[in-house]
Amino acid sequence: MIETDYRIDSNFYSANTDERTVSTLTISPGLEFGFETAKSQVKALGAFHLNYYNDLDNIPSGTEASDENNYAGYNLKLSAKTMLFTRITTGLESHMVKTRNPEERDELDNYIDTEKYKVNRFRPWLKYQISRRISAGIAVKTSGIDYTESSEYDSFLFEGKGRLYYEISKFTTVDLEYAQRDMDYDTDALNYVSKKYGMNIVSRYKYFKLDAGIGYHERVFDQVKEGDMDTPYWHISIKGQNPSVLGKDEKPRSYMTLEFTQDFNDTGFNNAYYRADRVTLVFGHLFMEKIDARFKGYYQKSDYENYWIANREDDTLFFSVMLSYFLNRRFALAMESGMESRDSSYDYYDYDNRFVLFKLTFNYDLGSS
Repeated sequence: MIETDYRIDSNFYSANTDERTVSTLTISPGLEFGFETAKSQVKALGAFHLNYYNDLDNIPSGTEASDENNYAGYNLKLSAKTMLFTRITTGLESHMVKTRNPEERDELDNYIDTEKYKVNRFRPWLKYQISRRISAGIAVKTSGIDYTESSEYDSFLFEGKGRLYYEISKFTTVDLEYAQRDMDYDTDALNYVSKKYGMNIVSRYKYFKLDAGIGYHERVFDQVKEGDMDTPYWHISIKGQNPSVLGKDEKPRSYMTLEFTQDFNDTGFNNAYYRADRVTLVFGHLFMEKIDARFKGYYQKSDYENYWIANREDDTLFFSVMLSYFLNRRFALAMESGMESRDSSYDYYDYDNRFVLFKLTFNYDLGSS
């Protein structure tokens, strides 16, 4: 697999003033591997990203050229699961990434920096079938962030989670959840302990899947002056595709995702924590089995909780439209255009960025059955 992206951003550094247009050329060779037996499954993906930047505007005096930040990144994923015994299934997930994309740090991202960093995540889990309808699961997750060329604090997050499941029917399952997270930063940054208590439901009906949950999240900081944080949290996700089950190399004719989320961010870049309310919408359709048209957008309100960022609220809007053309099983062309805009109660954090992206993808099957 080889992907080549060429992207132009009108405001690459997401600045309130002195916008700079920068192009990014990314060449990404990669390999995907997997196998499956009656009791086990393994999937692995490895990709390297060679990133080259180029200024399309004059470089302001006293600032470095964008190509000074050229770098080689990577994205490595591994997932495996196996049925040890009739009632016990276990597995693990691992994800390692090196990037300048701030979105890799946090699912509820509101960052705009271009610092280079590495993230290593590891999650072993185990599920025990107590009876025909009741099961219990435990999981441990670690996430380490290492800034390679920055004064920003490295961090290590340890999470333990337990769930008790009840299967209402073969299409619907509910569960009770408890999780505790310990965040440890280098030096004297804002270490904390988070506890979450919640209930979730997952249900499937024909082409759709509902995943919803509600609970309570409390966070206690080591530094007393920071004050503790607490909030109700919830999520609702509706996903659909037609056909509901895809065959090998089959693409959905239509698909959609609608998600609503409220929770705290986990990783406080520059010690900044906020409660995020986000709505995400994705929908697409495959025309003539060759052309895929997709819309993606989200809106997020970030309400900062730190005592030293009093009354800061950010409203961030993102949307894009992508057209993909599948020449054959090996080659695909795509073009995407969109924008991202942030309106903050602090004018300094406002920005607008428009972008256009061109992509060429080459896939070659080395052998599968």
